[in-house]
Amino acid sequence: MKQSEMDRELRDLSKSRAKARGWKSVANVVYWTSGPIFFSFVPSAGVKTGSFHCSVRFKWLDLDRVLWRVLDMEANEKAPFSLHANGAFVLTGQGIFSCAEQDHDWLPGVLADRLDRAMDTASIRAGEIAGAVTSLETYLALLEEEHESFMRRHPKAIINIWKERLLASLLVGDTAQAADIARSRIAAHDHGGFTSGGKSFFELARDLCEASGMPAPHGH
Repeated sequence: MKQSEMDRELRDLSKSRAKARGWKSVANVVYWTSGPIFFSFVPSAGVKTGSFHCSVRFKWLDLDRVLWRVLDMEANEKAPFSLHANGAFVLTGQGIFSCAEQDHDWLPGVLADRLDRAMDTASIRAGEIAGAVTSLETYLALLEEEHESFMRRHPKAIINIWKERLLASLLVGDTAQAADIARSRIAAHDHGGFTSGGKSFFELARDLCEASGMPAPHGH
């Protein structure tokens, strides 16, 4: 089997399995929502290495809409809902489950079986997350917990959740806190993973806060 054939089979299997669970798929991403939480599941398989990988992430759905406001991309609101799963200008979300296996011989049915088992685990883990998140506050607390757990496992990773904290502040109307976060991250040379119009995410967020009528701090 060629890799292109494996990729096509995995896409087709993912689509059919997602539909059976009441989930949706776009390209190689399976996605679904539970209340205010958006989940995404991404599988991959290698022919030569006999490998199977998958990852599951979650995010507070409304934060994508705030992100588009910051980036001046509010037209994305009218785009297909699948944009939340595979768009270039959306939050990737926090990882909550991943799998990595090798030495599969890819006999008939093996890929389907591995995908089913991964989706079963993803569904259980997502259910735990959805049950624990009852508000934006509990979402942020869980985000912190999952991020800290990730950093303990990968201490050299260069990743943070300041973007989510800022967007959450904007979502609840706390412009002052959002501006404070933006300025501190600009000072730390953190671009926030997005740029638009030659400005970083945090620069755009700062500008949005100041344009809202909030006075700039002394010395600025």
